[in-house]
Amino acid sequence: MSALSKHLRWFGLWVLVACLLVQMPARTIGLILPDSLQLEGFSGSLWQGQAARSRVVIGDKAFHLGYLSWRLSPHTLLFLSPSFDLHTRWGAQTVDLQLQLTPSAVRLSNVDTKLDVRFIRQLMPLYTGGVLLVDLDYLEVATDRAPKIAGVILWEQAVWTARGRDVGLGNYQIAFASPLEANVETAVGEVTTASGALIAEGRVSFSPSEYDVNVALSGPALDNQALRDALQLMAVPSDGGLRIAISGEL
Repeated sequence: MSALSKHLRWFGLWVLVACLLVQMPARTIGLILPDSLQLEGFSGSLWQGQAARSRVVIGDKAFHLGYLSWRLSPHTLLFLSPSFDLHTRWGAQTVDLQLQLTPSAVRLSNVDTKLDVRFIRQLMPLYTGGVLLVDLDYLEVATDRAPKIAGVILWEQAVWTARGRDVGLGNYQIAFASPLEANVETAVGEVTTASGALIAEGRVSFSPSEYDVNVALSGPALDNQALRDALQLMAVPSDGGLRIAISGEL
């Protein structure tokens, strides 16, 4: 067999492999994504596909994201760090971000989401409403170091959903300006109040193994005894107001 024939055969084999890879079905994405992201109703291909239903599972709780579409950069698989552009839509709720998976960390960038905060009811006994806007430049979560995070989380038109009527709370912000150097030991977010009858000021922080929330609550909204009683499920009296002081292991 001539050298030219050998080269043509190898070239043909690579073309065949490339064609097979291009036509890999969308459901193949399950081999790459973490188990916590569950998808159903696939269409498209591995590289550019859609799922009719998606949800994120945290512990024993499932948070629905709805329709999900993605674009996977093929060359990132060569470096064992697949990179996706993700978009989800569920009613008025949307999520747009870039996701990169590495052997040691999960990295998000250009995060732009709009969520209904009613999902908080699944995490704590506090009935709330409003819109959660997440605008993060960068978020990296690893098992051996503190999260790296830079950006802003806004809670707008916050309300407490009481039996008789909703009680307006206000508009709030958590701003993260954590440096991205590898030796950062703690990620810190400053909690501030833009406006509202319930004033929240303080900080939240995350280390590789622990979290800490220390936020002071004050303002005329606390004159509502039902709201005050609800907040005292996780807060304690302090200086005429309340203080949320929660810490634990991650």
